[in-house]
Amino acid sequence: AAARDLVAELDDGALRVVADVARDTHGSWGVIAAFDKTRAPFILASICEHVVPLATQQNGCRVVQAVLKAAAQGGMDIGAAVSGLIAGGLEHLATHSFANYAVQVALRHASAPQREAMANELLPRLLALSASKHGSNVAESVLSLAQQPQLDQMCETVFGPLGAPAVPPGDALRGLMEHPFGNYVLQTLVRRVAEPRRRADAIDK
Repeated sequence: AAARDLVAELDDGALRVVADVARDTHGSWGVIAAFDKTRAPFILASICEHVVPLATQQNGCRVVQAVLKAAAQGGMDIGAAVSGLIAGGLEHLATHSFANYAVQVALRHASAPQREAMANELLPRLLALSASKHGSNVAESVLSLAQQPQLDQMCETVFGPLGAPAVPPGDALRGLMEHPFGNYVLQTLVRRVAEPRRRADAIDK
């Protein structure tokens, strides 16, 4: 009860105070502790309302990650935050030095339909993400969580049609193999290939 009374000091009814405190180096830890203790809905609502500006700020991103993870694990709906990230330019956020971590947390904890929506937005940009230090981490997360039809489509893009000869140097496959970040994305894709013929074809190429 005492914790709820203390945390209520952050509730201004307009969802601004939590976001302001979350941007502060010390305040960010206070917001995380407040939500861990109380699961106060207004804190989650504020994070959802300001998810993009918070995700792109060092301290705010820490709060977004912690609150979304704790909320999802507690059975609370984080759909508004995921929708905000999608609407806020997912590719840009995925390659951002701070926001990429928020995108990864959202991918792991979003509902299945929203995870699929995020994957559908990011997978067509996988090669561009793979060439980015921060985006490559998101690319690996997307591949780790992608459904089989999405993986099949990426295999077509990277390895070409099943059984077809290897395409010449300079293609998507060679580009990933030789890239300092992209090669990790390629390893993740190969690990996710479950169909034996497709896997053998990918390794052969």
